[in-house]
Amino acid sequence: MPVKDLQSHSEPYVTVAELAEYWLVGRKQIYKQIEAGTLPAIRLGPRLLRIRTADARAFERSANMRSTREESQLDSAMSAVEDRRRA
Repeated sequence: MPVKDLQSHSEPYVTVAELAEYWLVGRKQIYKQIEAGTLPAIRLGPRLLRIRTADARAFERSANMRSTREESQLDSAMSAVEDRRRA
C-alpha cells in the first residue's frame, strides 16, 4: 500500500521502498539513516526491514521537513541531520 500521507497513514509500519518513494529519495538514503541510527528500524530477517510509521513521522519533524510530495527537500534535511550527528 503506497504511502499517500505519512501523517494519516493507517499502517503501523512502512517499508524502506515506501518511504523512499514518499520522500522522493533513493532507498540507499533511507538505509544510510538507519545505519546512522537517526531512523530506527526493525529487522525482521536478514534483508527485511520495517520502520514504524510513528518513527518516520518523528524523523520528518526532527529534520524540519514538510511533506516532500509538496517540496523535495529530504536530501538536504538528511544531510543536516548527519551533520548534527557528527558535531
